[in-house]
Amino acid sequence: MRRSRLWVPWFLAAAAYVGFVISLYLTFVHYRGYVSPCYVVHGCEQVQTSKYSVVLGIPVALLGTIFFGLMVYLGIGLLTGSRAALVRAHKVLAFLGALAVIPLFLLQAIVLRAFCTYCVATEIVMLSMWAVSFLLTAPVRDRGPVEAGAPTA
Repeated sequence: MRRSRLWVPWFLAAAAYVGFVISLYLTFVHYRGYVSPCYVVHGCEQVQTSKYSVVLGIPVALLGTIFFGLMVYLGIGLLTGSRAALVRAHKVLAFLGALAVIPLFLLQAIVLRAFCTYCVATEIVMLSMWAVSFLLTAPVRDRGPVEAGAPTA
């Protein structure tokens, strides 16, 4: 990895950790039966208690906790050595995470007309992870011995 991009795996691991902590908090809030206070926007109660906060009996916050936990694991893997498969897995999951948060944000904006501060924070974290994942580069594979007289890259 280029020296100028050493911050990328650190950012991805840290952002995944932030998303994990926020999602874990929202999971606890869900199972304890209370609503977290809103500080920046209004509507946390409406969002957190809506029918959209649970998918197939599983709280969206719990799904986020599992997802971000996996991303923390992959982020630590990127810090210890970025193999091509690890980079590819991170990029694919970051893309799927971005695809998941877009409809969640639209549900808040269009259907519920209310926003949850913590939900929006995790959406921003996820989208930033997806954007920064474009800067991830896989290590170049050794293509074997170079033939005599062949140009090198």
